[in-house]
Amino acid sequence: MRYAALLLGLLLFTAPAARADAGDAAPTLVERPDWKTHFDAAGVSGTMVLQKDGAPQILVYDASRAATPFLPASTFKILNALLALDCAAVTGPDEVFAYDGKPRFLPEWNADLTLRQAFALSCVPVFQEIARRVGPERMAAGVAAAGYGNADIAGGIDRFWLDGALRISALQQIEFLTRLNRRELPFGETAVATVLELMLVEQRPDAVLRAKTGLTGRVTPGVGWYVGLVTRGPDTWYFALNLAIPRPDAAQAVVPARKQVALAILRSEGIY
Repeated sequence: MRYAALLLGLLLFTAPAARADAGDAAPTLVERPDWKTHFDAAGVSGTMVLQKDGAPQILVYDASRAATPFLPASTFKILNALLALDCAAVTGPDEVFAYDGKPRFLPEWNADLTLRQAFALSCVPVFQEIARRVGPERMAAGVAAAGYGNADIAGGIDRFWLDGALRISALQQIEFLTRLNRRELPFGETAVATVLELMLVEQRPDAVLRAKTGLTGRVTPGVGWYVGLVTRGPDTWYFALNLAIPRPDAAQAVVPARKQVALAILRSEGIY
C-alpha cells in the first residue's frame, strides 16, 4: 500500500494553474467551430476538447461548456479503480465480484463479474462496492492527491460521483488523463498500468484507443461523457467530450451519440 506516499503527494500537490505559474505556460484554447457539424449530425449539443501530448494548444468546441464542471458519472471509474488497486482494496483486474442476486439496471450486470468485466460493462454496483472498500478517508485523500475536479466526495461514499458533490470539467478530464498516462500521479506503476489496460477499447495496427463512458441521465443537468486517449506511434492525444441531456427522457439518445461524435472528430483530425 502506498498511502503514506499518497498523503505526502496530497501535501505537495499543486493545481494546474499553480504549476503554470511555476514556469510551464498554460496551453492556449483554440476554438474549432467546424466541429459543430458532428454534433448537429447526431442531433446533440455539447463540448469536445482535444490535446496532443506536449502541444501548447488545446482544440475545443464550446470553450465555455468545456470549462463547466459536471458530475463525472462513470468516468470516475478510472480513478476509483486506480485508488482501489493502489491501496489493495482490489487485488487485480481478474478479481471476481459475486452477484448479490438483486435485479440491476442492465441485464448484463446480473452476474459475477471481474474488475475487468465490470469496467467494460460500466457496472455501477460493483464500483460502489469498490468505493466502500476504499473507504471515505482513503478516497478523500486519493481524490485530492489526484487533483480530480473539485475533489469533493460529499454525498455518500458510494454515491458522490453519481449524484453527490463531485464535479469535473472536460478541460480537467484531459488534464487528469495526461497526468495518469505520464505517470505523474502519486500512485504505483502497477495500478496505473492496470487501469490503462482496463481502459483499452480497441487496438489497431496504427493506433490504440483507451476510453471510458459516463452518463447522468437521472439528475439535472444530465450529461453524457466519453473521455480517453489515442496513441499512434510515439504520439498521444487526450480527449474529453460531454453532451447535454436536456431532460431525463432524452438520455437514451445521448448514449450512442457520445462515441459517435467523439470518434467523428478524431477521424476528421486524422487521429483515429
